[in-house]
Amino acid sequence: MPNQTRLTASQTKPYRDNLLAKQAGRCRLCGDKVAKGEEVLDHDHKTGRCRGVLHRGCNAMLGHIENNMPRHKLTNTGRLARFLAGVVQYISDDYSDRPFHSTHRTEEEKRLKRNAKARKARAKAKEKA
Repeated sequence: MPNQTRLTASQTKPYRDNLLAKQAGRCRLCGDKVAKGEEVLDHDHKTGRCRGVLHRGCNAMLGHIENNMPRHKLTNTGRLARFLAGVVQYISDDYSDRPFHSTHRTEEEKRLKRNAKARKARAKAKEKA
């Protein structure tokens, strides 16, 4: 028989802390230690069931993925699994033989643009003075 218990607001933190201890202080998604203040009790938004304790950032990323699955045609967990399996390799590949995207700016280009903007603002302020 499924558990029908619903946590009260005052029970959430102790439940989360207990679950995190059972997880050896590690995030259920990334496996890294969860620092104090970064722990989040994750739950399935469809069923309401608590799943595990995650880093705040891991929980946010998971939310982005789950909430946008239909929008991005990730219509089932098999399709999602194939997508996620490809992500690490895709972003880790060497693309140094490819051209830069038209909108990309190097850090140096960004710095020069900021400096030019600041010089222009200083000149304008000097004119008013």
